[in-house]
Amino acid sequence: MPSRNRTFFFAIFLAIVFSFFRGTFDPQPISSSQDTKQYRYLTLENQLPVLLISDDKADHGAASLDVHVGSLQDPQHRPGLAHFLEHMLFLGTKTYPTAGDYQSYISQHGGSHNAFTAAEHTNYFFQVNSDKLEGALDQFSRFFYEPLFTEEYVQREKNAVNSEYQSKYRDDYRRIQYVNKALMNPQHPASHFATGSLDTLSDNDTSNVRDDLIQFYQRYYSANLMTLVIYGPQSLNQLENWATTLFSPINNSQASIDNYPSELYSELPLDVSVVPVKQLLNLNFVFPLNDGVSDYKKKPTQYIGHLLGHEGEGSLLAWLKQKGWAEGLGAGVGNTMKNNSTLQVNISLTEQGLNHIDEISAQLFAYIRLIKQQGIEQWVFDEEKQLSHLQFTFAQGQSPASLVQQLSMGMHEYKVIDILQGPYLWEEFDPQRILNLLEKLTPKNVIRTLVAPNVTTDKTEKWFAAPYAVTPLSTERQDTWMSAELAQGLHLPKENPFIPDDISILADTNETHPKLLTQEKAIQLWHLQDTSFHGPQSSIYVNLRSPLIKQSAHNQVMLDAWVKLLNDHLNSFSYPALLAGQEYSLYGHMRGLGIRLHGYRDKQDVILEKISTELTQFEANEQQWQQAQQELVRAYENALKQKPYERAIAQLSQHFIQPNFDEQALLDAVNHAKLSDVIEFSKQFFNELEVVVLGHGNIDQAQLLNANKTIKKHIMQHSHTVSVPRKFVEQLPTGLTKQQINAQHSDNAITWYVQAKTDTLEERATIGLLGQIIKAPYYTYMRTEQKYGYIVFATPYPMLDQGGLAFIVQSPTANSALLMSESQQFLANYVQTIRDMSDEDFSAHQQGLINNLLKKPLNLSEKTGKFWSEIDRDNHEFNTQATLAEYISKLNKAEVADYLEQHVLAQTSKSLLLHYDGNK
Repeated sequence: MPSRNRTFFFAIFLAIVFSFFRGTFDPQPISSSQDTKQYRYLTLENQLPVLLISDDKADHGAASLDVHVGSLQDPQHRPGLAHFLEHMLFLGTKTYPTAGDYQSYISQHGGSHNAFTAAEHTNYFFQVNSDKLEGALDQFSRFFYEPLFTEEYVQREKNAVNSEYQSKYRDDYRRIQYVNKALMNPQHPASHFATGSLDTLSDNDTSNVRDDLIQFYQRYYSANLMTLVIYGPQSLNQLENWATTLFSPINNSQASIDNYPSELYSELPLDVSVVPVKQLLNLNFVFPLNDGVSDYKKKPTQYIGHLLGHEGEGSLLAWLKQKGWAEGLGAGVGNTMKNNSTLQVNISLTEQGLNHIDEISAQLFAYIRLIKQQGIEQWVFDEEKQLSHLQFTFAQGQSPASLVQQLSMGMHEYKVIDILQGPYLWEEFDPQRILNLLEKLTPKNVIRTLVAPNVTTDKTEKWFAAPYAVTPLSTERQDTWMSAELAQGLHLPKENPFIPDDISILADTNETHPKLLTQEKAIQLWHLQDTSFHGPQSSIYVNLRSPLIKQSAHNQVMLDAWVKLLNDHLNSFSYPALLAGQEYSLYGHMRGLGIRLHGYRDKQDVILEKISTELTQFEANEQQWQQAQQELVRAYENALKQKPYERAIAQLSQHFIQPNFDEQALLDAVNHAKLSDVIEFSKQFFNELEVVVLGHGNIDQAQLLNANKTIKKHIMQHSHTVSVPRKFVEQLPTGLTKQQINAQHSDNAITWYVQAKTDTLEERATIGLLGQIIKAPYYTYMRTEQKYGYIVFATPYPMLDQGGLAFIVQSPTANSALLMSESQQFLANYVQTIRDMSDEDFSAHQQGLINNLLKKPLNLSEKTGKFWSEIDRDNHEFNTQATLAEYISKLNKAEVADYLEQHVLAQTSKSLLLHYDGNK
């Protein structure tokens, strides 16, 4: 054959192959060397970018579709329309017209779903049992090409959006956010109301809201503005087939987004004061950058945030804590959008710090000047690069829903090859870029906001009624800050000593659960060498159980104060370890004090040695105690100001798990406490102890035995061994007990809790399956059909080992008596629904719950936590979930319906009604 013909036929052959393997020739994302999942990126014919993830270990499938459109695209006459549209897509499509069908399908098959509207993104996501992924995708995909926008539900769902708005009316985060919006350029859409309300979403003389919804949907819900991620155990080819078949019908109208004004704020600099609802003391600095800052390979804002927000020795926060002026500090990017963003520094003040806000401000700008002069260094960038590379290589697994949601948003930002590694890339050190951004962090370009209860105000924000005041920052104050000398003791971070040298991975033992290495009189030592997650991380958990905690509210407060003081004291030491992947927590719990270490096993011994030493040697001074006391007072007071449903959940725990102390008792105790009380308590704590230790992951017996020696040496030298039993569950009397919710809110609320008759696993299985069956229809009935509120859920709610069922509703319109009667009526009607349920539907609910109980842990931390819970309940078979699953598999419809009728609804049931009717 002549050469020309061979070339021609070879070209034809390549064209056929390319056509056949169309998706595989797209650029593909780079994944971690330790990542066992398979990935495929492709673009559908309608220009929808798709990322497919095949994970043969997956129990659940998941998907997320992100529309690169959000509240910034709201029409001026319809604030909140993008958010309202997000709600409406769940309420019926042409193929699946019944509102609630999608939610029921996901819930029935062991899944969860959600969506959110941000400034430039609207994200929809779900996860479901892996064998039901195709069915979920079929329903999910139709949101984006055949929604009904049924007039009846348009009118109903406005109430849910309004209820969401009302529920957050006294939320301090929202109040501060909207004061900040009030300061923005009014021509910029970021300044507008984003949630929506009955006022903004009602029909009026100029437009019908359903027409506006459809117009918005047709303009912006275009395939070229979307990204899709699908995850499951199926092959990439199968996932691609579903993506192509189900999502290709989405229309591509070549939509585009209008540009925003270049100036986010029109008048700067400003000094702002805001009165919060809770006892908050915050000093916030917002610096407009007038820059989209999309340099994900250079990460200039992350570089700046790393240095400004550092908490180690010599840092701004360490200095502020030493002065007794601050409790915490965070720095980083906020308000990100395509042509603008801000860099923010948020400082949590002490009461003493309130009197020094100008000195704090001056040192912030002095520290920024230090970074400009000495802090733009290659080694700092390289250290962040090294740590991020380790983090990417040995990333912890996460829930499928979280994974797909994050990736679908990131696909708009990163190049295809960087979709997975983009957040971790530090490729190009650009000193000039960093300096250019630092040059914008000046007193001339700042909004400083003080949030405190007693500040003077003269304005009220329009949407959330926050009292505030605004004044220009004086030139004199600007000059003072710009020329302030750096305080003694402040310096830039040094090289991180906790970066691991040894990241070797031990052999996996294939053991299923921890074994008791030793049960000496003094200590239980559990161990499992487990590298099934292919990483060098290990967990060391230590439980120091003490009989002191349950004796009084005073002792509970002493534990809270001691833990707080210790954590503050250890913060400068432990922060570099945290940056290097060594997580640590010291916390109080029901039976005493816990220590948790999780990270690379290399250098874990250094951290445990330091914590163990300080536990017995550290004594706070009077200034530190005063600061901790004030912080605890505010924390207990703020707990009393939570939303009604949050207060009810807290009261449930306080009522049932005994002995327990409510916030008012803790508040009284802390107000009467002294530093000497904390010191005395910390010494008494070690007199009598029960100690339990678990080593799990990339840790061998020798390392755990060394940890055991450290604990004995520093903590248990003079301890007597005692047994400290778990707290117990208070039993309700027969009938309905009523209790007022202690709240301060305009909404009404109920939490109706039905307690299981016994603490047997058989009954927990029954009440758990009942909760699984009713949660979706209860939500649809109370929220969508009856329009009672945005916050609605029914859920199994065990207390320790005793089962329970909770029905929780918060409503801006219906009173608590109506909410209760409607809940009871719904359940009474649902008894027959369960009896009439098809075997197929009942089995699906069973299997969905069983799959969730038996699902494989997603990461080492989750697996360690499961083992730790079993050790806490003294179940050395480590089979609670498996036993529950077995009981659930044996239940039938009649047993579940009878339980609902004869226990939940019967006069002989044991139930507690927490109710609240708001302050209108």
